[in-house]
Amino acid sequence: MSPSKLIKSIIFYLSLIVLLLVAGLFWLTSHDRAIPYDVDTDGISIPTFTEQTIDFVPTYDKDKTIPFTASAIIDIDGDGVEEVFLGGGIDQGDAFYRFEDGAFKDITAQTGWEKATPDKTFGSIALDLDTDGDTDLLIARQSGVWRYDNTNGQFSGVRLNLDLDEKSVPLSIAVSDLNRDGLFDMYVAAYIARKHVEGETIFNKEYGGISALYINKGNNEFENITKEAGMYYQHNTFQGIFIDVDGDNLEDLVVAHDTGTVKTWKNMGNLKFKDMPNPTSDYFSYPMGIAVTDYNNDGDPDFYFSNVGSTTPAPIVRGDLRSEQVLNTKWIMFENKGDFKFVDIANESKLADYEFSWGALFEDFNLDGNDDLVVSENYVGFPTHILPAWRLDGRFMVQNKRGEFAAVGKASGVTNRLYGISPLTADFNKDGYPDLIHVNLLGPQKVFLSEGGNANYLKVNLPNNAVSVGAKVKVDLDNGKSVYSTFVVGEGLCSDQSHILSFGLGQQKAIAVTVNYLDGRSENVRGQFSNQQINL
Repeated sequence: MSPSKLIKSIIFYLSLIVLLLVAGLFWLTSHDRAIPYDVDTDGISIPTFTEQTIDFVPTYDKDKTIPFTASAIIDIDGDGVEEVFLGGGIDQGDAFYRFEDGAFKDITAQTGWEKATPDKTFGSIALDLDTDGDTDLLIARQSGVWRYDNTNGQFSGVRLNLDLDEKSVPLSIAVSDLNRDGLFDMYVAAYIARKHVEGETIFNKEYGGISALYINKGNNEFENITKEAGMYYQHNTFQGIFIDVDGDNLEDLVVAHDTGTVKTWKNMGNLKFKDMPNPTSDYFSYPMGIAVTDYNNDGDPDFYFSNVGSTTPAPIVRGDLRSEQVLNTKWIMFENKGDFKFVDIANESKLADYEFSWGALFEDFNLDGNDDLVVSENYVGFPTHILPAWRLDGRFMVQNKRGEFAAVGKASGVTNRLYGISPLTADFNKDGYPDLIHVNLLGPQKVFLSEGGNANYLKVNLPNNAVSVGAKVKVDLDNGKSVYSTFVVGEGLCSDQSHILSFGLGQQKAIAVTVNYLDGRSENVRGQFSNQQINL
C-alpha cells in the first residue's frame, strides 16, 4: 500500500472510530433521558409553565473552586412579593432580582449589597436573624460564613469568626434555635477546599471537609460544640436540614454526604445527638440534594435524596470500594414510619431508576393536595455533559393518586439542559400557583411561570425566624381530609425556598389551620379559607 493510501486508510478508520464514539455517546445520553416508568396520570392535572430567563450567569473556575452556586428566595422589603438571591463566582458580585412588569429585573444596586471578598458564593439561607421583621441572609463562601443584616431593604455584611477547619470550605448552612434562647444556631456543612481535592470517588479513606455545629452566644459570637454534641467526623458534606423527625419537639438533623451515606442525627436533648440507622446505613451512595415532604399526609416528614443514578457506569463511581461493599446509585426516598424508622420507597414511588441529579424540592404545583418533585441535573465535570445535546433535561414530576411520580417535564414545558444546581420555588406572579426557577452554573437562570388553573390554595406565613424552624402546620379540609407541611430552611442544594407554606386544596376549602412550634407553642385558626394567605 502506498503511503498516501495508508494515510487515507488511517484517516478513514480514525474518523469511523470518532463517529462511532459520538454515536455511542448520543445513544447513551438519549437512553439516560428516557423515562424508565409508565406511570398512570389519569385524573391528574398536569401543570404547564411559560419559560423566561434571568440573565445572571454564575461563573466557575475549575482550578480554583468547586462547582456549586448559592440561591435563595427572599422578601427584601416585606411587601409580600418575594425576590431572588443569586450567588456569584470568583471576581463576580452576587445579585438580586425582582419580578415586576412581567419580567425579572436586577435590583442589586438598590439593596446596598457588597461582596467584600472576590471569592465564590456557595450557599445561602434567608431568615430574620435578628428578629427585627426584615429577612436577612447567611452566606457560605470560600472565605467563610457571612451574615448580612437587612435594615429596611439595605444590607450590611460581616464575616463570622468561626473556627472552621483550614482545609474545608463551608458549602451550605442549616439553622435552628437548638437551645431555645431565641438566637439562631448553625450546622455548617463543609467540603474539602479545591486545592486539597484528591478525587471524587473516595469512600474508605478518612478524607474531606469537617462540618461543624455552632451555638450562638450573641453579638456574632459562636461556640463550636461539634465534638461535645457527638457529631465530629471528617467527610465531604453537601447539606443538612434541621427538622423534627420523630415528633418529640426536638429538631433532629438530616445530612447528605458525598461518597457515603445519609446521616440521620437524633436530637437527644441537652445539645447531644445520636447517629441513627437508616436505609442507607448498609450501603454506600452519593446522596447530594435533600427535598422534604409529607408524602402520605400522615404528619411525619419524608425525604428524597438525589444520587448519581444511571449516568455514569458503576465501575467508575465505585471508586475505592472493596468488592464486598455495596454501592447504590439509585435515587433514594425515605418514608418516615415514626419512631425514627424509615423505609426506602423509591421503587414503589417510581423514583429509583433515574439519572444523575443535584438539588431537589417538593411543592404542590397543581394544587391537588399531593406534593410534586423537581430535580436539577447535569454536572460540569462529566465529559458526556459537555454538549447541550448530550445533557439531561432535569426532572419535573407530578404525584398521582397512588403515590407514584410521573416525569412530565416536556408536557409541562419544564426542561433545563444547563448545569442545574438546584430548583427554587415561589409564587412570583401572585396567582396562587407556585412558580419555578432552575438555578444554573455557567449559564442563565431558567424561570418557569405557572399558567395556573382552577384549583384552590391556602398560603400560611409564619414568622420568618429561627423559632419557626421545624414548626408543623396542619390544614383541615371541608371533606374531612388534612394536608401537612413543615417550616424548613435550606431545602434543595446550597439554596433556600420560599418560607411561605403553600397548600393545594383541590376543589375543597380549608376549615382550620393548626401550627405546632418546637418550643411547645401552638396556634389554631378556624373559618372558611381558600385562595388567600394567612399571616400568623
